[in-house]
Amino acid sequence: MAVDKKPQKEVKITLNGVEFVVPPGGKVKDAAAAAGIEIPALKVDQSTCKGCQMCTKVCETGAISGNKKEPHAIDQEKCVRCGECLAKCKTGSIVPA
Repeated sequence: MAVDKKPQKEVKITLNGVEFVVPPGGKVKDAAAAAGIEIPALKVDQSTCKGCQMCTKVCETGAISGNKKEPHAIDQEKCVRCGECLAKCKTGSIVPA
């Protein structure tokens, strides 16, 4: 059974001072593009990441890694800037690099 990796409810995301909304079932990259925003390189704020692993579950390329309950990291070589991790991070720890 495939895991649905799209947000199931509306999610508001702010990047570089611009807020956009990802509709239920929508893709972050598509919503950002519709708002005229290009998703920048992203990193994990080590001081706020709780290691919940929600971002690792939605990362299609495996670019995000880390142990449970420890701060995670994003491998810039693997990241395709889809932004799905932005919609899943409850602590706001995914930030522009």
